[in-house]
Amino acid sequence: MNTSAVIMMIIGCTGLWGGFAVACFISHRHSKKQRSDNVK
Repeated sequence: MNTSAVIMMIIGCTGLWGGFAVACFISHRHSKKQRSDNVK
C-alpha cells in the first residue's frame, strides 16, 4: 500500500465518523431544545 492510499483512507474514515458525530450532536441538541420548550 502506498502512502497516498493510506492518507486517503484515513481522511475518508475521519470524514465519515466526523459527519456521523456532528449529526448525532445536532440531533441530540435539537431534541433537548424541543424537550425544554415542551416543559414550558
